[in-house]
Amino acid sequence: MREQDEIYRLLSTDYYELTMAKGYLDSHIENKTATFDLFIRNLPENWGFLIANGIEDAVDFLTQDFFFRSEDISYLKDQGFPEYFLDFLRDIKFTGDVWAVPEGAPVAPNTPILRVTSTLIEAQLAETALLNLVNFQTMIATKANRIVRAAAIAPIVDFGLRRAQGPNAGLKGARAAFIGGCRGTSNVDAGRRYGIPVSGTQAHSWVMVFPNELDAFRAYAASFPKNTTLLIDTYDVLQGARNAAVVAKEIETAGHRLNAVRIDSGNLADLSNGVRTILDSEGLGYVKIIATSDLNEYKIAELVAKKARIDSYGVGTELITGKPVAALPGVYKLVQIEDRPVIKLSSAKVTYPGIKQVYRLTDDLGYYKEDLLALKDEKVQDCLEDESKDRFLTNDLNAVPLLGRVISRGMRFTARKSIHESKSYVEECVSKMPLSSLKIVAPTPYVARPSTKLCELMRDLRYKYEVRERLSFPDI
Repeated sequence: MREQDEIYRLLSTDYYELTMAKGYLDSHIENKTATFDLFIRNLPENWGFLIANGIEDAVDFLTQDFFFRSEDISYLKDQGFPEYFLDFLRDIKFTGDVWAVPEGAPVAPNTPILRVTSTLIEAQLAETALLNLVNFQTMIATKANRIVRAAAIAPIVDFGLRRAQGPNAGLKGARAAFIGGCRGTSNVDAGRRYGIPVSGTQAHSWVMVFPNELDAFRAYAASFPKNTTLLIDTYDVLQGARNAAVVAKEIETAGHRLNAVRIDSGNLADLSNGVRTILDSEGLGYVKIIATSDLNEYKIAELVAKKARIDSYGVGTELITGKPVAALPGVYKLVQIEDRPVIKLSSAKVTYPGIKQVYRLTDDLGYYKEDLLALKDEKVQDCLEDESKDRFLTNDLNAVPLLGRVISRGMRFTARKSIHESKSYVEECVSKMPLSSLKIVAPTPYVARPSTKLCELMRDLRYKYEVRERLSFPDI
């Protein structure tokens, strides 16, 4: 079962995917077997690793939505594509195999998140959609996880919908943020579609509508007696806390409790301590303090360091947009055609050739040491240095393959994980990451080390292409 009821259209593609598809058809190579890797080239500043996300949506797209509708074909006809190509597109469906890391897995840059093996034309037409589905959700899941880690034990709620780049980004962002570690979202539609707990408080306009703050608080508590959270910074935060305390004592007489107060401006560390003092002096130690106000992982880490009395955080703009990271440099590159490994040699954009597997090396307690990127037929022990090989053979070092088959011959091979399963998997995996990679500032990037045979293949292909190009263009 899908967790969403929106459909991704194959027509949501880049124009050059269609021109290449026609070119493959015209060149009679459309059915050659091709393998592409989807991976993130590098990490943003201060990011120690990535949380792979959007994979389940990508599998749904390839197995359920990989076709052109009649209106899509009509539009492409208007763009000048010939009838024989349109006839081919009318019947297209994905028939290949896909291997992927589990959704929510921490991954290193330059290692496959998805590996697609199919006919050349099918694999090519999948590119734009797969990158769109994986890049954004991986960015937001990773950003959310950074914020959650910065907050230590204080829960994080996604408040980002109004600042998202469109409603779909708000939906997918809420999903990714929840998987990354958030406890809930303000996005009601995301709550409906994905089963994410929804929450919210009130706007400053609520308080301003009433003659005074105390009346506003009383009216809100009367409307929501079992779930009252009061926004206390419209005028003066400390006076707002005193007014909230008055209402809290009043509703206690009716058997209810004030849930929380929210601070949305000012010096959050100092104000939270002042508010906590006021509430505690009235015997309201059970009332939580929520902080918002343009927060991010750096500001939250600073508040934690200052011992701010904040019980949870609502994070909006910088979570849902990934700020300051505009986008992840995710790419989808051909690594093998038929039985021939291929490589891209462009400056700073060299790719790892061939069909590969990623092995996660762990100690005997399950903690991650590093990843090993190897050709798929290599034996793990042959890729290890002597000391690591000895540990591997004595079970002090384990190697877990990350890429598993998710699509076989165009059909989903494994059941779709629920959003809650993916969220739990993230929490479990992150707890095993090296502590140095978990730092919010200046982490040690988690890496994937290429095997010796993979490096040898890269050198051989580099030499082969360089010689071939020299022979193709002799000096004159």
